[in-house]
Amino acid sequence: MLSWLGLKIFFKKAWVWFKHNWYVPAIIIYTLILWFFFRKKDAAYNVLETRNNSYKIQIDAINKSHQEEIEKRNKIIEKYNVIITKIEEKYSEDKKDLDKEKKKEVQEMVEKYHDDPEALARLIAEKYGFDYVE
Repeated sequence: MLSWLGLKIFFKKAWVWFKHNWYVPAIIIYTLILWFFFRKKDAAYNVLETRNNSYKIQIDAINKSHQEEIEKRNKIIEKYNVIITKIEEKYSEDKKDLDKEKKKEVQEMVEKYHDDPEALARLIAEKYGFDYVE
């Protein structure tokens, strides 16, 4: 009977300890369950590695596409700048030619109508859109 009484006292003391320290056995049981389910870590590791590689491939593709778009945009901007420069040069040359032609016309008119300044003024006003005021 002594062993029955000793066993009964042991379970009472264990029950009191368990009520105050219930989290220790819970953590041990939780750890054993996790170990049991995840002891085949190679499969989980392979899934994570495959996912990581897929992510890297997608990011590289996005970066490559972005870089190509930037290069295309830069080429378009460069072509635009070249065309604008050519147009400005052509306009400047045409403007100089027009200025030379206008100067030549005005000089010819002045030579032709140097005796009649009033007719010269009317002709220049009509030709270049000025208002003639007497």
